[in-house]
Amino acid sequence: MDLKSDKGKALSKQEALNEIKMFLQEQIDLAHRKTMVEENFNNGSWAFHQAYLLGMQKAFTKLYNLIPDQGDYNGRNNKRNTE
Repeated sequence: MDLKSDKGKALSKQEALNEIKMFLQEQIDLAHRKTMVEENFNNGSWAFHQAYLLGMQKAFTKLYNLIPDQGDYNGRNNKRNTE
């Protein structure tokens, strides 16, 4: 979903973050599946391809982990709000 479309703009912040998290999880899963394709094991540049896919997984996972859990949106479990 395009979050800049009319449908995307109608989403609450929580719903938009859920869409982003779902997209990131799909990309993590896709990169993981691609690392297991047996045809790639015979590729001369297999190590570079694996490194690329693992880097993608790591980047998407880092972005996914930057999004706070649902309880954090209301000020709970947020260190900045308790200091």
